[in-house]
Amino acid sequence: MNFKYGKNILFFGLVILISFASSSCQRISNKNKNKNENKEVILASFTVLADIIKNVAKDEFIVRSITKPGVEVHGYQPTPSDLVKASTAFVFIDNGFGFELWAEKFVSNLKVLRITVAEDLDPIFISEDLYKGKPNPHAWISPKRGMIYVDTIVESLSELRPSKRGVFEENGRFYKERLSKMDKEFSLFINNLNKDRRYLVSCEGAFSYLTNDYGLEEVYLWPVNAESQITPKRMARTISLVKDKNVPTVFCESTVSNESQMVVVNETGANFGGNLFVDSLSDDSGPANSYIKMLEHNLELIKKGLF
Repeated sequence: MNFKYGKNILFFGLVILISFASSSCQRISNKNKNKNENKEVILASFTVLADIIKNVAKDEFIVRSITKPGVEVHGYQPTPSDLVKASTAFVFIDNGFGFELWAEKFVSNLKVLRITVAEDLDPIFISEDLYKGKPNPHAWISPKRGMIYVDTIVESLSELRPSKRGVFEENGRFYKERLSKMDKEFSLFINNLNKDRRYLVSCEGAFSYLTNDYGLEEVYLWPVNAESQITPKRMARTISLVKDKNVPTVFCESTVSNESQMVVVNETGANFGGNLFVDSLSDDSGPANSYIKMLEHNLELIKKGLF
């Protein structure tokens, strides 16, 4: 065979093969696109909640979050593009307990069903400052409460689509097994930790459910979403406690500045244990890009800091 002629045949063969593969991929892409177009959209108020819903819903719904990874949720201001995104949803699911201060106005502009998870939760109330007497919204920070979130989502989705109850219950059961394992491991760690080391010092008082559920003492620089209200009195109180109790490590949260907590570090000699994730997941490249990974990240940092 003529070498040049053989190369031409090979070239045209490759062109045909690539064209066929491209056409096949396009058909698969269009098929998946059409499949998704037929699914109903659930809109969650923040990334953590959206991830929990996704793990229960799996392929039955499209689940989106209003806020993006890394965004502070309390004072979030929805944009016109958020309203456009929300216009395709038939359900809006929020946390409640005053977490999404913007939710009431936002939902009033939409024709959607609304599900508020906090209606199934027993609150822990904030004990001081402007937020005194109001429920602390951050219940999902505790794996024990996370399992309640899963139960609530399973029941809510089952009411929306009764024929899929068995699917949602099975997904929820598997998901809760992972949370239960985390719960048992952290409980064992705390039970074996000296009582004089059971202090969790953070920037925001967002860990009340975690400390309550596992027998820790919570210490913070400001209550909930009140960074601008940090006072010399509270700073002095925190520094004094860290010194008196010889607290080895202090923490902050990923969506706020740790500058104030570094003052505590410099004044006491305590270690800075890193940033814990509370209101928002990280992006895909970060250590907390799912609810399970967020809890794993937080609990691992706390264990290393308190041990």
